[in-house]
Amino acid sequence: MKSGAEASSGVVCLTLDVEPDYGRTTTTKILDRISPFLDWVAASRIPITAFVTGQLIAQRHPVVDQLLAAGVSVELHGHDHRAEGFGTLCDSHADEINCGTDAYVDRFGRVPAGYRAPAGVISAADIQLLASLGYQYDSSVFPVRRKGRYDFSRFPRYPFRWTEPDLPEFPVGLLFPRIPAGLSFINLLGPTLAAALIRRAAQRIRVPYVVDGHFHNLFADSAALATLPIGLRGLYAMGQWSGGFPGFRSLVDRLRQAGVKLAGLHEIATQNKATLPVVSLAAFESQAAP
Repeated sequence: MKSGAEASSGVVCLTLDVEPDYGRTTTTKILDRISPFLDWVAASRIPITAFVTGQLIAQRHPVVDQLLAAGVSVELHGHDHRAEGFGTLCDSHADEINCGTDAYVDRFGRVPAGYRAPAGVISAADIQLLASLGYQYDSSVFPVRRKGRYDFSRFPRYPFRWTEPDLPEFPVGLLFPRIPAGLSFINLLGPTLAAALIRRAAQRIRVPYVVDGHFHNLFADSAALATLPIGLRGLYAMGQWSGGFPGFRSLVDRLRQAGVKLAGLHEIATQNKATLPVVSLAAFESQAAP
């Protein structure tokens, strides 16, 4: 999927999930503070794909137009994002997918190209539904085990395509064997170490490496933060101290300086998909109950 020059330095796709603050609250106050980030994205021409909840799209939240104005590709991240009660990899999430798709079609007049499931909880039935609706790719799989939700630790840690239906899957990359390349963990590591790990992994897999993040990884809201369990509160608070928006800018600078190509997931997800390794939906059945 890359030229020799790109393969030698790696290709990274930056993505954002746009949802309620911290994914466990109902407030979206953080979205009122993102203008500096979007100004930087537009000025620096950073290719980013945003997976936005159908609820925000249906509400005509200004964030959608702001993302588009900054050159960010907007795809779907479920509908309500009720992450705590979203079920497991054994469940169908048809209502979440259908409602979100309807909201997107009503806003844009077409089916989204890409989908990311809330909390990364995706099932075989969901993959079949996405394909039947006309989606061009999925990026829901975190190839780790999340107790009580899923165990995707034996799934490929690099892009592949499902068979029956034929749908490309772009998993979130891994920093370490059990640690996904999410901004929550990148913030804790700091931009220098995180960039080195991402570059090494992107070179090794020789196909696009996906990084995931949220606006609450870039900006903090103390009122929403205070409602979280103490462990999560500490995780995000430490991440803001060592990362946040300044840390993300530094991460991008270091990746570019190292020769890593930043590419838009939306733009490359369907290119040469026949070259991706194939995985059967039966892989879901082989996973141990979460």
